[in-house]
Amino acid sequence: MNGHNRFAGVFLLLLVLVGGACGGLTQSDKPATVKWWLNPFTGTALTAPASPPLPVELSVTAVPGLDTDRILALSDDAELKPFIGASWVDYVPELVDSLVGRSLEASGRFKVITAGTSRGTESCELQLEIRKFFAELDASGQASAVQVALSGSYQCGSGESSSLRLSATVAANDQRMKVIVAAFQSALDKVMKDMLAQLP
Repeated sequence: MNGHNRFAGVFLLLLVLVGGACGGLTQSDKPATVKWWLNPFTGTALTAPASPPLPVELSVTAVPGLDTDRILALSDDAELKPFIGASWVDYVPELVDSLVGRSLEASGRFKVITAGTSRGTESCELQLEIRKFFAELDASGQASAVQVALSGSYQCGSGESSSLRLSATVAANDQRMKVIVAAFQSALDKVMKDMLAQLP
């Protein structure tokens, strides 16, 4: 009887150890999510602005599918999917809102304000929609380019509204995530530079 109990105890202990080991392997197989950073565009900063910065109310939205913090890829058969284990530091609309706002202020021409806080002074409104913010995959499933596209409108006071169409495509010649993120940064810089050139 004692021998039987000892055998049963050893058997149960082995089950626990094997189960724990398998659980550990399963968990370690899951890739850790790495968060990636993007910088605002600062290439057109004014050394001495001719006038006080213009108040701008900024609004950024995204088309369906892009409201995520995952770094996305679009396949040649229209499948939109995330890169495994990679994400931005925030959801794409909030991320781009911050990047656009900081790019505007870095130019020395604008000051981003919260809606309704202009306090009687004339302010402008910049409304943008993110149309593209993903890497393109070729037929073999490899990232070939990064696309960033924004559209929207800009209006100051009761003046005429002007439309904005901003886009950039940057080749991704390497499948490492740091290279793909660098392509996003380059595309974003081009879009921000174009935006600042179009704003009066």
